[in-house]
Amino acid sequence: MERKRRGKRLFQELFISFGLSIAMVLAIFILGEQALYLLTDSAFGTHGGLSIPTLGIDVAVYNAEGQNSQTIVDNLDSAVFIRWKGQNAIVDHRSQSFYLLPEAIPGTTTACLVTPFYTDYYVCTYSGIGKIIYGENHKCKFIDDQGEAVNLANQGGICMYTCQGEMINNEVPVYVTYWRLSSIDPLHFLERVLSI
Repeated sequence: MERKRRGKRLFQELFISFGLSIAMVLAIFILGEQALYLLTDSAFGTHGGLSIPTLGIDVAVYNAEGQNSQTIVDNLDSAVFIRWKGQNAIVDHRSQSFYLLPEAIPGTTTACLVTPFYTDYYVCTYSGIGKIIYGENHKCKFIDDQGEAVNLANQGGICMYTCQGEMINNEVPVYVTYWRLSSIDPLHFLERVLSI
């Protein structure tokens, strides 16, 4: 009886293993390069994980508010997801995972954001300098090199940025990239449609 049970369990494990192998091959065939993002052993935070393979970025992303965001960014291999005036942004130190962020090429560099609920793929649409100006009506202003507010220039997209230097005269120089959805997970599409 015990032998029969072990044989059945072995058959089930082999069947599951074979099924997963077939699923992986089908994923690569159907999704192409995008499947590589899903099959990598990526870091994962409360918001998910960000992968930009051509820039060597593979970092856990954490939700944060206020002072908590600095602690997250200071940790190795962790970036912070924040909302700034309706703009989604992912931020990390240039001395850590975002070292090569300035190498993002508009129209070419792609990124993958895996969350606990969906996976979205992005393409870079802008890569340049900017600055965060503190003290604007007791708040702050975040602008790109055209002087346009980031939240207005990249509506509906995601912004990734990293500091370029220390604050001087209430201004922090940053490197800014804008990203637009290039492919959306069906579950995220459904979520967006239901929220309209």
